[in-house]
Amino acid sequence: MTILKITIEDEQAVSLRYLLKDVSYVKKIEEESVVSENAVADNKSSLERIKQILEEAKGKDLFKDVKDPSEWQRELRKEWDRDF
Repeated sequence: MTILKITIEDEQAVSLRYLLKDVSYVKKIEEESVVSENAVADNKSSLERIKQILEEAKGKDLFKDVKDPSEWQRELRKEWDRDF
């Protein structure tokens, strides 16, 4: 007998459980919930998460190396075009 362990998002657990119940050779389904470090952040609203990120970024001078913001944006867009 082989035991397989998989990790999936909570939202997909129900669907996967239903699929596995229909497979004749699956003998047993066990479920273990894992609380991640981001579990608290997952329960926050989008606005609260954005506020938290902005608060954490304060005083870090994230864009201090950007000399010309317009040119910097053009270069970023070129990269996006190449990825598609």
